[in-house]
Parts: sequence; structure tokens; C-alpha cells
Amino acid sequence: MDYAIAFILFLILPYFALLSFIIGIIYRIYSWMHVHGLTALRSVSLIPNSFGIRDIFVDLVKRVTTFHTLRKMEKDTPLTVGAMMFHYGIWISLLGHIAMIVPLPISLKVHEMIALYIGAPAGILAAVGLLILIFRRIFVGKMRKISSLEDYFISFLLISVIIFGIVQTLYIRPNFMATVSPWLISIFQFHPEVATMTSVGLVTIVHITLAFLFIACIPYTKMIHIISYLFQPTITKKSFSVQAKVEDIKGGVSTPAKEVGDSGR
Repeated sequence: MDYAIAFILFLILPYFALLSFIIGIIYRIYSWMHVHGLTALRSVSLIPNSFGIRDIFVDLVKRVTTFHTLRKMEKDTPLTVGAMMFHYGIWISLLGHIAMIVPLPISLKVHEMIALYIGAPAGILAAVGLLILIFRRIFVGKMRKISSLEDYFISFLLISVIIFGIVQTLYIRPNFMATVSPWLISIFQFHPEVATMTSVGLVTIVHITLAFLFIACIPYTKMIHIISYLFQPTITKKSFSVQAKVEDIKGGVSTPAKEVGDSGR
């Protein structure tokens, strides 16, 4: 590979993607925290929640591992099945990728076996789940109406990343620990070793390029839910109770509407 191309793909692109991701996340969090009134990070209910730290933690774990809110709120089997397959598969795959940044004290042979017998099936599970969600978006009328070009772009970008990852794991089987792993570590150490990537194959190059493009897009698409679920009203603040307002109305006491909004500031 030409060194100039390698310089762009394996030095400029990674830092551009990481910078885009960090700046985008900071901007989104800032915008969420500075919304005023009832649309701020506070829910409105007749009976305010009283979540403590333990309750919030347990609720987060349930949301992430069992999708209990999705199953309760949506009577949509393709959505539930597709979401669970995709998320379970992608989590396992990501753990394998983290092992390239934080090397485990295991042999290269064990790394290869884990990638082949755990990573590849997890990738296939994620791909099938994502394809279910994509087909649902395309063929279900109500989903087509609320889908934007952004939704299709990010979905097809992600499925491409997963498919190229599966292909290289099952068929090409490159020596990740001798090429990609040292390069990734050098990126995070701010001493990028581009030369280690000049010998990698085309499929690996495409997989890495698409993956960093996906990372760069996360804060500006619906994939922001990776972060935004931590800022949902039901876990960010205790809810604002309108019970007192209802009682005031029944008792003939008039309460200015602006006071309701003031309490969400």
C-alpha cells in the first residue's frame, strides 16, 4: 500500500473520527443539560419517582441486558427480536475488539480460537439482528414514514462494518495481534505506527475505514442512544409531580402554567 494512503487511513482518519466523536458527545450532552422547562431532563407524572442510586443502577442493567422497557412498551416482535440479537452480538464482538487494545495474557492461538468460535458467531448474530431491523424499516409502512436518509445511511454503514468483519474473521484470518493491535495501541498512545498497517489486506482496510467513519457519525445520528439513555428523565432526576396541581384545580385554586415549567429548570 502507498504510504500516503496509509497515512490518511491509519493516522488522519482515526484521529478525525475520535475527535468528531468526543466533540459531538460533549455538544449533545451540553444541549441536553441546558434545555429548560418541562422538556428538560425531568419527567412529569402524577406520582413522582423516588429512584435512589441503587434503583437507577438496577434499572440501567435491566434496560441494557433484558430490554424490559422495549418489551413492555412495544408489541412489535421483529423489533424486539432484532434489537436483542443485534445488541447481544455486537457487545460480544466489541469485547473481542477491546482485547486488541488491552492485550490478554493468552497465546496467539487462543486469540484466534476465540475470534473464530466466539467472535464470528457473535458477528453473525449481530448481522442477522440488524438485517431484521433494516427490513422492518424498509417494508413496514409506519417505519418508512418516520425514517430519514440518515437512518438508512447509518444502518447500511453499520451492516457493512459487521459483514466485512465476519468475512475477514472466517475466511481471511489476518494476524490482528501483529498488525492491527499494535497500531490501535499506538493510536491511543499518540505515537501512531502507520508502518505496521501497510501490509494488511483490502478487506481489513475497508473494515477499519468504515468502522472509523461509523464512530465519527455516532453523535450526529440516532446511534447517540449509546450515550443518551444515560440522560433519560426517569433516571436523571426525580420526576416533577403534577398531583399537587391537580388537587389545586379541584379545590378551585388557580396555578399559573409557568410555575410548572419553572420547576423543571
